[in-house]
Amino acid sequence: MEQIPDLGKNSLGKPDPWARVRGLAWWQLVLSIVPILLLSVGGAIGGAIGAAGLFANLSLARKPFGTPVKLLAMLGVVLASYLGYLLVVGLAYNLLKG
Repeated sequence: MEQIPDLGKNSLGKPDPWARVRGLAWWQLVLSIVPILLLSVGGAIGGAIGAAGLFANLSLARKPFGTPVKLLAMLGVVLASYLGYLLVVGLAYNLLKG
């Protein structure tokens, strides 16, 4: 019986950090990376929300949905990331400035 290779490991048996992005279409990569751009704008808060969006989009990219559904869902995650960031920052600003 043939062994199925573990795509999450490289040839030395170490974890492959790029396994999540291998085999994705270019538009899936772009939509996955866009939320993490919040890191440059929002520091730790933006980075945390952006990382959540990035991992959500990477997960959606691997689901067996049709392309239009996958595209809309990933765009929704990007929009939710940015709106979530604005909401958290707005609430923090109002709490601190009273």
